[in-house]
Amino acid sequence: MRRLTFLLIWTVCGASATLSPETTHADDVMIFTANQEFLSRIYVLDTAGNVVDFHQYDFYRFVGMEVVEGELYVAEAFAPRVYKVDPETGDLDVFIDDWSLFYFYDVAFDGTYFYVDEWDLNRYDINGDYAGTASFDEDVLGCAWDGEYFWTLDDTNLIKCWDLSGWPSVTAVPDNNFTPPSPQCRGLYFDGEYFWSAESGDTPGWIYKFDYSGKPIEEWVEPAFSGWGTALIEDPGTGISPKPLSADIAFGLKGNYPNPFNPTTTIHFTLPRAGFAELTVYDVTGRRIRTLISTFMEAGVHKVPWDAAGLASGVYWALLRAGGRTATHKMWLLK
Repeated sequence: MRRLTFLLIWTVCGASATLSPETTHADDVMIFTANQEFLSRIYVLDTAGNVVDFHQYDFYRFVGMEVVEGELYVAEAFAPRVYKVDPETGDLDVFIDDWSLFYFYDVAFDGTYFYVDEWDLNRYDINGDYAGTASFDEDVLGCAWDGEYFWTLDDTNLIKCWDLSGWPSVTAVPDNNFTPPSPQCRGLYFDGEYFWSAESGDTPGWIYKFDYSGKPIEEWVEPAFSGWGTALIEDPGTGISPKPLSADIAFGLKGNYPNPFNPTTTIHFTLPRAGFAELTVYDVTGRRIRTLISTFMEAGVHKVPWDAAGLASGVYWALLRAGGRTATHKMWLLK
């Protein structure tokens, strides 16, 4: 509950807290994949974490991504394929289609070859044609190339370093293993300086940008749960641009009424953009009491009732997360 405590302290003090100590360039866009049952989405986010657009697909399961010369490639886990994606339109073009394999969980590019992890490590040339396999006894959930070495995120929650210069021999580089920011991280991407990954779970988690020790450099709230991959497209120079915020609607929790209350109250909040929103109630110790909503919502004013029957009198906090932003509000239950 470290993040919640941090938010509550800053809210009470009257300051606005941010979880991102550094910023990316304003013209960049972030890409995020999320999957829920047989539905998959590719989200386009601005550098503040706000949803610019999203594309929805039935019976796909998009996972890790790579960006090559401004073009986006995404691995698909239901079928052993890699697609080239137009992030503006959502159109898909099959790039790698290898049905001799089972699952692809991520894709990386070393400047000459694409690498796709299954149980072995497979590579393909710039045209997507098969170019060999290396024996690789790892269950890999993400992979990335940093300009010198190949890095993997495996199912033991370790990011490992590998030397591919002796291909098809793959040699571990010792003393380079580290853990990602969260055990729920899935997918791995390298932007030229830092790694990126995203949490996967039953509530919206966090998109992380982190260094070679696993220390987060920036964090954004995910727009949806069951996330997998994340990537950065630098200044795409296309029609992708953040949709303007509504001039008369500001993000935030507007309070609850009545307050104090016993045992029911209604929480009011506003969203300037449509997107995934989560409203959760915590007690003063930071323990999550109940998630009231966790779904895609339209822009505008919203009201959510909360019945606190069975809970003890005291202070409770409402935490709203949406579009990469967070807001908290203090509520009093008096019995």
